[in-house]
Amino acid sequence: MVYTVRLAVSDDVEAIAELGAITFAKAYGEIVLVSDMESYLAECFDPERLKQEISSKAASYFVAESDEGVVGYAKLAETQRPAQFADEKLIELIRLYVRPGFYGRGIGSHLLQAVKQHAVNSGYSGLWLRVWEKNSGAIRMYERDGFKQLSSEPYFIGITANPVVLMVKKLS
Repeated sequence: MVYTVRLAVSDDVEAIAELGAITFAKAYGEIVLVSDMESYLAECFDPERLKQEISSKAASYFVAESDEGVVGYAKLAETQRPAQFADEKLIELIRLYVRPGFYGRGIGSHLLQAVKQHAVNSGYSGLWLRVWEKNSGAIRMYERDGFKQLSSEPYFIGITANPVVLMVKKLS
């Protein structure tokens, strides 16, 4: 399969929202209350919100696109860093999602490469992220790329606390 990775534009919003909701629900659907899931999906994958983030450059979105449409995306944004990174110029990799059925094709790795290059070009010294501790496939991918596990913390979706692992990778 041939695909390209590029910065997202406003025309990609519907595809990003749909892909984000599908992949998030697949990952967390069995562990999060239905009411919490519905409100989280409505808030985080609202097309108007995504369009505003892209147009204002509040976040950088990257899409992996094939002849079948958007098959993956990543979101990078400057957020409140954990205390141990307070003095470092790190940026958070908030999402890296690949459409179910397209796993194992290198799409996640190519999105990660684009994110790292963008971070370096933007003057950041590294990336940090949170990943659900039971998402062993994602943790392995990040570790293969040189990310280090630092600690864990709860991540709340509504009233449901899910343990996530904090990971970091220095880029320079």
